[in-house]
Amino acid sequence: MKPATKRPEKTDADKTTKFTDVIAELMPLIETPFLLNIYLGETKMTIQDLLDLDVGTIIELKKSAGEPMDVLVKNKAVMRGEVTVLEDSLGLRIVEIIDISRKV
Repeated sequence: MKPATKRPEKTDADKTTKFTDVIAELMPLIETPFLLNIYLGETKMTIQDLLDLDVGTIIELKKSAGEPMDVLVKNKAVMRGEVTVLEDSLGLRIVEIIDISRKV
């Protein structure tokens, strides 16, 4: 029987992924479009309440004014932001990155 050969142990430098390697892996995907959802809030109502909705009805959400809105990618929160007004449109200012290491 052949004696087992010991592999050389990896140094910290070997274990560390180089930034340029990470960028090189992402480059083929950099222009890939995906759906980004901004989660405003939620509420519960009966089917009758839903049927009674009319133009101009205000639906109360379970979020307070000024509370951060979640930014979802594939139904997972990745950021939070505050609603802003940009000329005639609404926008979202990012105030928190939830977990930059999370894979989407």
